[in-house]
Amino acid sequence: MMVNKSSVLARYAEEHPEEGSGTVLALTIIAALLVLTVVIAGLIGVVSANRRASAAADLSALAAADAYRGLTEGDPCAVAANLAERYGAQLESCTFPDRPETVEVTVAVPVAGPMGTLGPARVRARAGAEYIEEGRPEEEHATGSTEELSSAEVADLEEELEAEQNSAPEPPESENPPAPESIAD
Repeated sequence: MMVNKSSVLARYAEEHPEEGSGTVLALTIIAALLVLTVVIAGLIGVVSANRRASAAADLSALAAADAYRGLTEGDPCAVAANLAERYGAQLESCTFPDRPETVEVTVAVPVAGPMGTLGPARVRARAGAEYIEEGRPEEEHATGSTEELSSAEVADLEEELEAEQNSAPEPPESENPPAPESIAD
C-alpha cells in the first residue's frame, strides 16, 4: 500500500494550520530589530560628525579672524585649514564678507557608519569684529534692555531724586578747623 506524500502533507496542513507561524514572527521581529539598530547607528554617526564639524568650524573661524586682525601670524585661510585638519575636518571655503575684520569658513567632516552615503556634515561659522549697522547709533547696541519713559514718569523720578538729596544729612562744616598738633621733642 502506497501512500501519496502530497496528500499526506495536505491533510497535515489542514489539521495544523498555524504551525510555523511562530518562526515567521520571530524572523520578522529579528529583521525589524536589525533595521532599527542600523538606523540608530547611522544617526549616531551623523550627530557625531555634525558636532565635530561644528567645533572645527567655530575654532577655525576664530583662529582665522585672529590672523586676519593681526593678533596671530599667518594667512587666515591657511590657519583655518590647519586647525580644521587637526580636528578631522576639511576646510571647504574661507571668505571675507563685507563686514570689517570678519572671516567666514565652511568645513566638512565625513559621516561614519551606514549614513555615510548621504555625504559629509557641513557647517559654516563666522568670526570677527562686532558689526554695527550704518545709520544706527552705538548706544542702541548696548547690552541689556532699555525702556522709554514718558515725560510724567521722568518728572516723578526727578522729584524722588530731589527728595532723596534733600533728606540726606549734610556733613557738619566747621569754620575753624582744628590746628595740627605739634610733636614735642
